[in-house]
Amino acid sequence: MRKLFFTLIGIVLILSGYGQISHNADTVIPVKYNRSVGHDSIYVVFGPGPNGFSDTLHLEAYFPFGKSGTIKWYAIDRDVDQDTLISTLLSEHADTSFFSYSTIFDGGYKVELESTDGTYDTIITFWAYFNNLVVDPYYEKSCDELAIYGIDGGVDFYYYNPDTVSLNLTIDNGYVQRWQDYYLEPLSQSYIELDSLEFDSLTTPINQANQYFSTPPIEYDNYMFTVYVEDSLGHSKSDTLYYQAIAVKVDFEVAEGDSAAYAPEDLMFSGPVDLTFRNLTENAEFYQWTFYNDTIRVKKGADTVLRASDYFEPLDPVTYKYPGYYDVKLRAEGPIFIENGEERSCVDSITKPLYITIYKSFIGELPDVVVPGNKDYRFFFTKIEKWNYDDYDVPSEDGEKLRTVSMKKIEVYIYNRYGMRVFSHTGSNWTAEEGWDGRYNGQKVGSGVYYYWIRAWGLDDRMFEKKGFFHVFTGND
Repeated sequence: MRKLFFTLIGIVLILSGYGQISHNADTVIPVKYNRSVGHDSIYVVFGPGPNGFSDTLHLEAYFPFGKSGTIKWYAIDRDVDQDTLISTLLSEHADTSFFSYSTIFDGGYKVELESTDGTYDTIITFWAYFNNLVVDPYYEKSCDELAIYGIDGGVDFYYYNPDTVSLNLTIDNGYVQRWQDYYLEPLSQSYIELDSLEFDSLTTPINQANQYFSTPPIEYDNYMFTVYVEDSLGHSKSDTLYYQAIAVKVDFEVAEGDSAAYAPEDLMFSGPVDLTFRNLTENAEFYQWTFYNDTIRVKKGADTVLRASDYFEPLDPVTYKYPGYYDVKLRAEGPIFIENGEERSCVDSITKPLYITIYKSFIGELPDVVVPGNKDYRFFFTKIEKWNYDDYDVPSEDGEKLRTVSMKKIEVYIYNRYGMRVFSHTGSNWTAEEGWDGRYNGQKVGSGVYYYWIRAWGLDDRMFEKKGFFHVFTGND
């Protein structure tokens, strides 16, 4: 709906009485000058709208008291030098009591009324100005910003004293915008009010026809924006704009299975580990995951890409086995739309460098004492004392610091002082539960000195070998 303003300055010259004029204006504003004869006013017509006003200025001049005569309508303008008033006859009707005139054009006008009996001779001068307050917001799809168009109006308009002609006078006009944003809540399908607009001057007059968001909103799929616009003359209009987010924002997180996601600073593991990647991307339809290999391994001949996926999320966990540092990249593409007659879509990508850390292989120290039957004194790695990572803590699992890190194979042999093997273990790992409990064939061994020989190979092909002795105390010694 447009709001239109018609400025009418009425000048009445009287000989024996007043001619009269009716109009479809709903506001009257005083002029900024005084006339020696007559009283001028500015009439503002507000429309079209529910009250029935149109976009045309309708005027009717008539004689009072049932008189009749000749009525002439004129357009007035200034000459080239702007120092002389020029009148151009538009319409004339004789022997009538009233005569109407309508216009849709800006400019100056006057009407002359002269009664047949010579008792009335009146001139009414006025100005018509059409100032359309346009509030019809729309946007053009863009990946980079949301620019809202379709709001305009509040233009200053000018007039002059017909007596002086050359002096310009101004009625200052302008408008203010007040915006509110909402998002569509998916479950209830109702719009919830937000408070995230970043306009710098919501309630101050502006000259531009647009107001911009710094970036397109993307946190939700659908938005609603309402705008209230008011001009300096007190006329207002509001409208609603619905917006579907198209900009793409890429992000992801990592977890093990269904557990809570890891904080970025905690993505350091003993290999091998199976990690689940969760897609947090907004407003996309197509995805491309790239899991890069460790650069040192690539230099040694390994493939650059460890794994790739075009699904929303990789169907299976990604296994990180070998020690190193691993980059992860996710590229996402939004739905296709038309911009400047061409198909395009919004694209975003993120690469997280050195995102996953798999520790170099390590094994811990060995105990000095074993007590048969006491799980706290089994023969097993105690702790890692010589750690290669100054910036990282020793990795832990379920709150317990690991005693072996990124191992491929571990061999453990224990002998008594006579050289008889009383314990052995071979496997890709060695847990505390698998440590020697001081028994042989189900029976506690005797106290004394025992000897161990351990060989271990890491996933990074590092080899560890430990030989030494420890003491067994049965508790009866």
